[in-house]
Amino acid sequence: MEDISSKFTIAVIGRSGSGKGVQAHALLSLLGKRAYHMETGRFLREITREHENPTIRIARRLMGQGRLFPSWFSSYTWLNKFIAGGKADRHLIFDGAPRRLSEARLLDEVLVWHGRKKALCIYLDVIEKTAVDRLLARKRKDDTLRAIQNRMAYFSRDVLPVIEYFKKERRLLRINGELSTELVFRQIESLLSKRLGRNWERRT
Repeated sequence: MEDISSKFTIAVIGRSGSGKGVQAHALLSLLGKRAYHMETGRFLREITREHENPTIRIARRLMGQGRLFPSWFSSYTWLNKFIAGGKADRHLIFDGAPRRLSEARLLDEVLVWHGRKKALCIYLDVIEKTAVDRLLARKRKDDTLRAIQNRMAYFSRDVLPVIEYFKKERRLLRINGELSTELVFRQIESLLSKRLGRNWERRT
């Protein structure tokens, strides 16, 4: 059986519009096939597109309103990648998750059960105005003003406790997300190299 204890898990979180997806993809490009993208937003969009039932109809309404999904729903999307997808033997890049304290604790529980180290959290810190301006500029269908306002509200209510959790555990890497994409990624690489040491340098 392959030893997966050296595989690392990185959770990239921040406000909607902070650049989580961009930085997650930059990490994935660097790590190649050794890493897997736990992109909960994409997983949720796929589920709501491919199925039709009462649960999915409620989920579509939540998504259209920019509201936070219940923990059991969003956690299902990435738990399925462990259980049915067999992704526990890869470096894992979580994009936009965990978004609730209960999800952060569940992720730690799952990783420890697999004999892996607990996740590191990269927090892309941007002010609300920056996040809103970026969301409005990208002109996506679900980026209505109401949906954006809802996302900003649940960040303060639900995601900030997650950031505090990782901070208390000394697993938080705070990044100035106001800078250019390139400078943000340089910060990330520098901090990961210091934190993960040889494991990051080898990128195994």
